[in-house]
Amino acid sequence: MLQIGLTGAALLPVVAYAGWPVQKDRPYVAAQKDRPYTVVFDERFSKSRALARELAGPATPLTAIRGDVTALWYHHLYFAWQKNPESIAGVTTAESLFCLEMLARDAGLCVTRRQQVDADLLSWSIGPRRRVL
Repeated sequence: MLQIGLTGAALLPVVAYAGWPVQKDRPYVAAQKDRPYTVVFDERFSKSRALARELAGPATPLTAIRGDVTALWYHHLYFAWQKNPESIAGVTTAESLFCLEMLARDAGLCVTRRQQVDADLLSWSIGPRRRVL
């Protein structure tokens, strides 16, 4: 048990030196390669904003909506997904996720994670369909 603690403590300077982002609550976990293009949150809910910040980390941009995903679609996702269908994540209402899920289908994307946060909000990810072999 002591060896594990010492090894983890010894790796922290290596992680910091390598330039990998270090999260305060999980200091030994480097950021994932597959960052989402953006993390969407519903600015009507303070919990949505807080969880989106946590999901995004320091390098992923946040995108605010107010229930309606129309502006997000027409000004950002439509063009981004035409060039390169990238993953997105978010904390929104089920209605907002439903709309994004329908739009994502045309880009070959689908909901890859869905988790109920509270009575109003879901935390989710949209990404490439998994191929079944």
